[in-house]
Amino acid sequence: MKKRLALILAFAMLAALFAACGGGKTNSGTDSSGTVQTADASSPYNLPAGKYETDENGIAKEPYEYPLPLTTADEVFTYWACPSIADAIPESGYEDMPYPAALAEKTGVHLEYHIIGWAERATNFSVLLASDDLPDLMTNPDWYYPGPLQQAVDDGFFANLYDYKDYMPNYYLEANSHPEDINVKAKIIPYAETIYCFYCMKNEYITDNGPGARGDWLDRLGMTNEDIITIDDLHNLLKLFKSEIGAEYPYTLLLSLDPHNIFSAFDTSCAAGVALIAPPVIENGKVQFANSRPQDKNFMTMLNEWWNDGLISPNWASMAGSLDAHNDVLNGVMGVMGMIPGEAHDFSVNNVDPNAYFVPLHKPVITEGQVFHLGDNRTWISLGAWAISAKCANIPLLTSYCDWFYSPSGIFFENWGVEGYTFYYDESGKPMLTDFLVNHPFGMSSALLQFAMNDVNEGGVLIRSRAYAYPGGEKLAAFHAFWDDPDHYRFDGTMQWPSAIAFTTEQNSRLAELGADIKTYIMENYLQFVDNSKPFSDWDAYVSGLDQLGWSEAREIYQAAYDDFMDRFGA
Repeated sequence: MKKRLALILAFAMLAALFAACGGGKTNSGTDSSGTVQTADASSPYNLPAGKYETDENGIAKEPYEYPLPLTTADEVFTYWACPSIADAIPESGYEDMPYPAALAEKTGVHLEYHIIGWAERATNFSVLLASDDLPDLMTNPDWYYPGPLQQAVDDGFFANLYDYKDYMPNYYLEANSHPEDINVKAKIIPYAETIYCFYCMKNEYITDNGPGARGDWLDRLGMTNEDIITIDDLHNLLKLFKSEIGAEYPYTLLLSLDPHNIFSAFDTSCAAGVALIAPPVIENGKVQFANSRPQDKNFMTMLNEWWNDGLISPNWASMAGSLDAHNDVLNGVMGVMGMIPGEAHDFSVNNVDPNAYFVPLHKPVITEGQVFHLGDNRTWISLGAWAISAKCANIPLLTSYCDWFYSPSGIFFENWGVEGYTFYYDESGKPMLTDFLVNHPFGMSSALLQFAMNDVNEGGVLIRSRAYAYPGGEKLAAFHAFWDDPDHYRFDGTMQWPSAIAFTTEQNSRLAELGADIKTYIMENYLQFVDNSKPFSDWDAYVSGLDQLGWSEAREIYQAAYDDFMDRFGA
């Protein structure tokens, strides 16, 4: 009933749009290519519906380039967003900064920014949801909505964007452009005629993050990063960094253990506390949970050995994220860590040692030539996302605005920002980042997110190479090729949990109930094997304790979701 009502409202909105400003006459015709052309000189809107050629499935045959502005009307949309550098926002408001001001000028779309800091986002979203007062446009809805996004659509909170797909030629083309990866279309169109979000896409299928190390320390040892192939090699390197270089605690262990998937050679997901229950693993079509298997015991045995060798900081459990370890990295306490290449730049230029620089390491194997079955972090979909409120007064316009960021000109502008402020053209005509970004006191990685496209929060298409567009940046760009080198990184995905799997409302609710106790139990017990707080003689008792908390029921729910997904999207 709600979907039918949404369609009726959508058609009513279309009629209102084309009857705006005195109800000028609309002239329609068909050009030689068969594309429907619609024109209305009196309308304040310049939207894409009916202005591009499609195939038999309604997919645009090529990217649609928007004539701008999209509107000359005075409408204002509310926008729930998050700053990367809150201190950089002027008192007059985010909209007065060069990038958002230029966006408004180009598109004609005006936004009232509700800037909410990281620490307050979850609470603020809950308040807005409870009062049924969601802003028109929201970032990271999949992070904060307390249930499946289908429920948000069914309950009338988020618009079903599929109903407006004629206003998103570029995004709908993106959704259908990666048949080699079932997760793309399954994530964007999880069910027939259903789109929840504008997910941020990537222009390259590459490993975003991986292990790295102090290159200058390797030089002092007469070694290179090509010398580190196996986990034993990495262990030996850490011991040399401690004994020969003087690094107090050379390996950067975080509370979640392995968020960068460095140790997937163990044939398990070595992260902890990052899933509803525990990270799922596929074995011969059957779901198993990590943090409990013999492979997990092997991984924890390795960490415990490193702990006993004095290679891990005693403060590891207080390091929730990489930012918590930055000071130790900058001060030479640590020398091996998971990272994105941009962090390698920041770690170098801000280091107490002016000679410090960082290099990528291969994801270590247990035996040379080993094939990885899971843990691959390559994807076409980034972290950011937009959702539109079902109560937005002009969904077609806001949908077209979001879709512009997937157009050729929109992609360029969102990535590079304002010429002379965040980028310039070098002598060969190539866009390059300004010193303002490259040498920003908060770090180039954070500055890029603040003063141009924020792929962590927002939709659009990320040009990965923008992060390396400065003299010397090609060294950081090479990190991705090093991590993906097929002579070292062999991946078949046979144990990988599909990232696009979504649970039903009922499944999600039950998993939330079970997960509250299970995750607490794991974090209070599993992690204790790292630092001798719990002896390995207690391993079997620890695993048995999971069985008392609904472990088997949770696995059955995951199995049902996996089977349903493979029935719909599997080969």
